[in-house]
Amino acid sequence: MTSSEIDPHAGRPRRLADPDMQGITRDNRPAKPSDAGWRVRLMKQGTYVADRHFRDLAYNGRSRARTAAKCYRDDMVKQHEIVLGAPCKGTLALERQGAGLTQKALADLLGVSAGLIAKWERSDQLPEPARAILTAVIARTVIPTTGQCGWRDIHRIRTEVLKWSQKELAAVLGCSYAAVGFWERGQRLAPGWVLVYLWAICQGWNRCVHVVGGPINE
Repeated sequence: MTSSEIDPHAGRPRRLADPDMQGITRDNRPAKPSDAGWRVRLMKQGTYVADRHFRDLAYNGRSRARTAAKCYRDDMVKQHEIVLGAPCKGTLALERQGAGLTQKALADLLGVSAGLIAKWERSDQLPEPARAILTAVIARTVIPTTGQCGWRDIHRIRTEVLKWSQKELAAVLGCSYAAVGFWERGQRLAPGWVLVYLWAICQGWNRCVHVVGGPINE
């Protein structure tokens, strides 16, 4: 069970961001974990035409229950002639799909939510450093590992590796000067993709980043 699939609000099911899961929610049932599973709910003209729960235990595992839920969803879509939203086919989405990664898998690698990946794919507009590290992770030229970069590392990488001021780092990342200070003091958590980005640079990731005044090569 992963945090990206758990609603923080008292066990209410949360709709997953992956377009392939339209009409399907994960219901973790914290009060009764044995009933955890997937729920298919489809509506047409204001009325539910499909509402069925697929328990993990009934299908011998979470993955099989999810497969059964998707098959049922597809049957109901066809039977009731429901048109689902088309999956995003932006540049980032195509890169990810070409690498065989789901939105959730990519989100887990970057320490962000699947919803943020979906948002970036829909708009196809994101900060240049975020796009660079996303592309590198998708291409596997950068392989993130859990806990590789903490708040103390941000200051060290900025001052010793990049040799930048907080203002310069903020300009590159597209965030506020104050945010960098909060991250370095451990008062706020830096976004997961920022930690992956900085750690990759620290480990010798060879790319060109831009700061006020021109490009700097690591």
